[in-house]
Amino acid sequence: MSAETIFVSYSSKDRPFALGLVKELQSLGANVWIDQLGIGLGENWDNAIEEALEKSGTFMLILSQTSVESPNVQDEVSIAINTKKKMVPILIEECKLPMRWQRRQYADLANNPDKAIHDILSFLGLQEKAAANLKKILNLIGVSEAPQKESVNTDHTKSDEIQYQESNLEDLLVSKEEIDKASEMHKKAISKNKQLIIFVIALSVILLGVLLSFNLDVQTWMIVVGCLSISFLAVRPIGANKKRARNIELMGLLKLKRERLTRVMNRLSNKEIEDFNNEFYNYITL
Repeated sequence: MSAETIFVSYSSKDRPFALGLVKELQSLGANVWIDQLGIGLGENWDNAIEEALEKSGTFMLILSQTSVESPNVQDEVSIAINTKKKMVPILIEECKLPMRWQRRQYADLANNPDKAIHDILSFLGLQEKAAANLKKILNLIGVSEAPQKESVNTDHTKSDEIQYQESNLEDLLVSKEEIDKASEMHKKAISKNKQLIIFVIALSVILLGVLLSFNLDVQTWMIVVGCLSISFLAVRPIGANKKRARNIELMGLLKLKRERLTRVMNRLSNKEIEDFNNEFYNYITL
């Protein structure tokens, strides 16, 4: 398998499938990049996506009705075509493709999953024996494997599929580890700001004492105003610390909210998941 990066383009509606596919391919040794896993804490999303797309050698496109209508996906496809990247289009539901996209042969997971999985693995240079791993994610797009002969086995398979789907949905939420990291980031910033505040106040007091003791030909009020001006440099870090402390408290509540959401994960909509993640991103920025 080549070490070159595979960039995955998809619509938010198809995120559970896209994440499931990426994690299976990564477990097989593929170097796959997807925004939900590849963008670090505090990074700018647009910049990170643009950089990842530029560095990638292969472009994997998840084709669905929502992805062909997505302006972001359309922009990413245009860049991939113009920069002549290797394309891996994967159809997960019937949809009308734009004319420029119709010229590309796609892997048809919606109608012929066995051949599609074979073609994807072959193109990426992965072992064919891994086909069974990829079949686990077909339920995320409403495609099932051949029915089992015994009803007991069928029920067991359905149970596994439900658990797998819920597990993938939980992966869409910001993790508890990310929340803890963000809280730690704020705590470190608060500590640094406190040191800066102490330094600025100490500097202004020392400067005031020195100027007054040397009896320089300077108006006292000018000395005081100058020292107070220096002290104002501490105002911004003081305000930032208050906001960071508040965000740490809110992220503690966010962890509790995440635990409640995971208990009803199978009933969450994409928007509810996105709203939760956006709430977290609001707490890590100032």
